[in-house]
Amino acid sequence: MFTITEKEARYKALRKILETDNLQALLLIGDTNVGPDFCGDFRYYTNNPIIFYRQVLLVLREFEPVLFAGSEIQRQAATLRSFVKDCRFSDNLVVDVTKFLKEKGISSGRVGVNQEMLTAAWLNYLRRELPEIEWVEAHDRIMEIRTRRSREEADIFHKGASLGDGGFEAALKAIRPGVNEYEIVAEIEHYARARGAEDHFTLIGSGRFTFGEKNTLPLPYSPSSRHIEVGDSVVMEISPRFEGYWTQLVRTVNVGKRNTDLEKIHKVCRDAIVKSLEQFKPGKKVKDLVLAMESCVKASGYLLKPPLGHICGIDLIEGRVSHQNQMVLTPGTAVIIHPTIFTPDGKNSFFWGETYLVTPDGFERLHRAGDDLITI
Repeated sequence: MFTITEKEARYKALRKILETDNLQALLLIGDTNVGPDFCGDFRYYTNNPIIFYRQVLLVLREFEPVLFAGSEIQRQAATLRSFVKDCRFSDNLVVDVTKFLKEKGISSGRVGVNQEMLTAAWLNYLRRELPEIEWVEAHDRIMEIRTRRSREEADIFHKGASLGDGGFEAALKAIRPGVNEYEIVAEIEHYARARGAEDHFTLIGSGRFTFGEKNTLPLPYSPSSRHIEVGDSVVMEISPRFEGYWTQLVRTVNVGKRNTDLEKIHKVCRDAIVKSLEQFKPGKKVKDLVLAMESCVKASGYLLKPPLGHICGIDLIEGRVSHQNQMVLTPGTAVIIHPTIFTPDGKNSFFWGETYLVTPDGFERLHRAGDDLITI
């Protein structure tokens, strides 16, 4: 999906980090987790999905990047599909990384790493074999680059969001009394997979929702064999991954009959999103979205609590929508806004939302799914 221009721009920015931070090399570790921001450094600079365990990328000042994969199949796939041409098999990644650094004469100085991804076992080995090297945290510097989205990345976000919309439409056709949660999730993921999604993170919950009673509608989790009944509500977190990039659509539907209690809290949630979008433009901070939502929800008499949403990209959570997030919104940034609203007594909760893209003049909603609370 990416051009040579995109690849070269990423490596130019990475090599600038090597120069300005006086680093001899960067060691980037990737794995298969759906995680927060630190998992995606490897993927961003390799454009290579990992199907099992870990892979490692070494970027040096005067040499081409080298990728180490733990199986011959993954090595061949990386050679064919990734940004990296020098892809090598390794049955012991940390040992071969150490050998490579020594072969290139890097036995002292500073080497950048992502310390969240570097295990204690690996660090102990590296320190023992390369005692003159200082292992320096470099992840924050890489995130500065990752959050500067390109036009090519924005195009991928658009395509990913359309898969989420289609998955929701497939769920609407599948949901009926007697169907279990596994069957609904299967339809959501089938739609996206058949149209190019490389991965899918789907959560679902079902049950009755009544104010003043114990909330039997759980927040979405992995699917179960629970069968849908008349009077249930079904909440879905639909998150396809297209060409490495995540988008997310959060929706709830009622089964068999309207739920007036749910309609009330749904309106509060939608109003909060609309209010936050008044702050959703270049130059504003992420925390400004939260302050806007907070004032709206408070005025309604309801309660606002995390999770409120997250910045998305190669990692599903590249930053939280929270009071603490001082990140300035810039064109190309994708944010999933899904405020969690609690009833005034704090017993019942509801959340709903979708993915938005910052544009030079404001924002773009990436999903076409409607805002109505549907009864099937």
